Amino acid sequence: MALRRRDKILIFKLSALLSLVRWYNIFFLALAQYLAVLFVLNDPHDWKWLLLDFRVHAIVFASLFSVAAGYIINNFYDLERDLINRPDKTLYEKILRQSTTLRLYFLFATIGVLLGASVSFNVFLFFAAFNFALWFYSHKLKKITFLGNLMAAVLSITPFFAIFLYFHLRDLLILTYVSFILLVIFIREIVKDLEALKGDVILGYPSLPATLGLKRTKWIVAFFTMTGLIPVAAIFYKVGFTAIGYYLALGLAGLFFSAGLLAFAEKKEHFHYLNYLYRIMIIGGIVGLAFLT
Repeated sequence: MALRRRDKILIFKLSALLSLVRWYNIFFLALAQYLAVLFVLNDPHDWKWLLLDFRVHAIVFASLFSVAAGYIINNFYDLERDLINRPDKTLYEKILRQSTTLRLYFLFATIGVLLGASVSFNVFLFFAAFNFALWFYSHKLKKITFLGNLMAAVLSITPFFAIFLYFHLRDLLILTYVSFILLVIFIREIVKDLEALKGDVILGYPSLPATLGLKRTKWIVAFFTMTGLIPVAAIFYKVGFTAIGYYLALGLAGLFFSAGLLAFAEKKEHFHYLNYLYRIMIIGGIVGLAFLT
């Protein structure tokens, strides 16, 4: 009976850890990196070498451990805010002691850097800088209006550049496509702050909505939505009416549709559903990497 109880506690703690490190985001990050390697940076028919190249797997897993560490340290600094904005989930994650989560943070960050070192010195420096940036963002930059949203989006897309560094990528088409995904992630970060407005106002957290108000924040989102025309037009100019062109145009339509819904959103539930809509677009952007061949 005691064994069963210990097993249940272990399962609860493992589940809390998976929630803490946002396992679903990590899964899609790994998927995105492998899709980029298979369909963008390599001949799709020559996929067997991918399974045998340790360095590719090392970069992917260095990214996963580093991002997991980033989520842990971000939750550590955001505890008060999360207790107001998402109390049930935060209390569930507190099954893990703070001392345990901090030890896991250092462990995951160290594993990420060491895996980078196993590839090359340049990749080691990349992941050392990336892990420092994740900590610095959580500790300082996140509390700076607008810059916090921008850095969150940039750091979300940064692991891609580890793959690009390894393959010496200089393809403008791919970088333009990634910039569109970056834009969607950036807008989603602002929408997440709209959803968390109550907690930010109570704690005096200087997010865009808490600083500028709901109406002005919506206008900012509308402005950045319009800038989505730039990467889409650039890709259409380069590749014309191809599969990726149509796919990206569909993504742009989704972006404008979401902005239209945002204009009428008022309640926390509205922003919550919009958050998921932007997440679907990001996942769609990841899948779209397969069309970039």
